[in-house]
Amino acid sequence: MRLIQIMSCAVIGILLLLGLVGWPGETMTRMGNSSYPWRPAGWGTPGIDVLGRAPFAAEVYGDVAVDRRRGLRTERLVAERITDGSTAWLYENGWADDSLEPVRVDDRRIAAIWRDGRVSLIDVPDGRIVWQADLPPGPAHEANRAYDEEWAAAWEISVSMDGSVPLVVVLHDGRLDVLDGRTGAIRWSNPPDSSASCPTEKSGLDVRSAGETVLAFRHCAGEEPNVALSAADGRRLWGFDGGELWDARALGADRLASVDNNGALVVRRVHDGKVLWRASSAGLKDSSYGEAMGVSDELVTVRSKTAVAAYRIADGQVAWRRALGGTRDHTVLTDGVDAYVAEDATTLVKLDARTGRIVDRHRFEDDITPRWMRDGLAGIGVGTGDDVVIG
Repeated sequence: MRLIQIMSCAVIGILLLLGLVGWPGETMTRMGNSSYPWRPAGWGTPGIDVLGRAPFAAEVYGDVAVDRRRGLRTERLVAERITDGSTAWLYENGWADDSLEPVRVDDRRIAAIWRDGRVSLIDVPDGRIVWQADLPPGPAHEANRAYDEEWAAAWEISVSMDGSVPLVVVLHDGRLDVLDGRTGAIRWSNPPDSSASCPTEKSGLDVRSAGETVLAFRHCAGEEPNVALSAADGRRLWGFDGGELWDARALGADRLASVDNNGALVVRRVHDGKVLWRASSAGLKDSSYGEAMGVSDELVTVRSKTAVAAYRIADGQVAWRRALGGTRDHTVLTDGVDAYVAEDATTLVKLDARTGRIVDRHRFEDDITPRWMRDGLAGIGVGTGDDVVIG
């Protein structure tokens, strides 16, 4: 009897301890099925219709919005339905390690990444873990375990492509690892030189993914200049100077778009870096750079201070141009059929992406920030609150 009492006390003590520090491991809790793809009433109509709200800057998949949150004892990803705010699933890390913002891998899956090197790929509509992987420690691993705000630049997460296969690109602890999005296996790695001239708090390397290439920006004296690497296998494609390609956008068809220091729209080949065409008339010197471009199969659409213009990806010729008043936000959202831009601080304009014809206008109650467009739906930030989902 005494042994049973001792064992019972031990079990209770362990349970209490776990209640304080969190249960070990990572858990996925599903709370019902989602609707994917989401086709709400009003979707696909010519006018701008407000269909719902999603948490600020959340990743949206059908009617599910995924947001990172910190609980009392754990880091977690919460998937909430746009339709009624109910929870679709909850993904928790029982060790309460620091996580990074999750990254969208494709139209169904999101990657959750923790600072101890754990990576989990989640199928969002099903609330299912597809694979899990562990990144090997890099040269700055021990220092980064004592993470604080000063170390934010030590991690960069993005997604590149090898044909139709997504690749999760992770710069961490002074090491670059590229994971196959189907399996989680490491495709290739690129540890930078541990040169004494590199600052101790950074790796001396920044990376940006752009379609089928990974752009590596070097900061250490004596190293090779900035280089474009093949996302498929990490081989060097070509070198470049300066920061023009920092916000480059992949256009498909072996093309990459960027904005030069004079505000010209520049398109080059991915495999060798050769400039194919340059549109000096784009007038983007004082506008947002690459991430603000709208890209579809045939056109790249940009917003300057005074106009919206669509250029043919094949040859750089202007497909259409429409004068439009000035605004602080120059983002263009497009799926090749519709395009959304801010006309002024609070007014959103919907255009026919193929002709530039204005389809509709909608005025919001606060300043707007166009954020994303997928499956015919778009997310618009309004003030400092939630994103408004329109269609």
